[in-house]
Amino acid sequence: MSQEINVTTGNQRNLIVALLLWFFLGYGISAHNYYLGRTGVGITQLALAIIGFITFILGIGILILAALGVWWLIDLIYVFKLTNTSNVISVNTSKNSDSLDELEKLHNLYEKKIISEEQYEKRKQDILNKY
Repeated sequence: MSQEINVTTGNQRNLIVALLLWFFLGYGISAHNYYLGRTGVGITQLALAIIGFITFILGIGILILAALGVWWLIDLIYVFKLTNTSNVISVNTSKNSDSLDELEKLHNLYEKKIISEEQYEKRKQDILNKY
């Protein structure tokens, strides 16, 4: 008999918030990237948008803004990818019920901020390696 457990592996980001930021403030300002922790990408997109608008009259800006539009659409994939920060693992509960209980208790301690993320990840890997 096996059971599936959803284990959180990082900071939770709200998908709806990320999508709204992507749609309304994503092109040019790149607000969704800041929200998702991708500040380097956000700064690059903002700089390209400014350069594109400044050089629009010369014709170069049209190409820059078109490339930025394609990049904006590709970022939609990252919005979905970076807001899903959980993994589902399958556990054989008939043999490893003690380990399963230990993993659940560990996850509860992490959610309650009793243990740090580093402690959580280390102990989680120790438990998972027992399988």
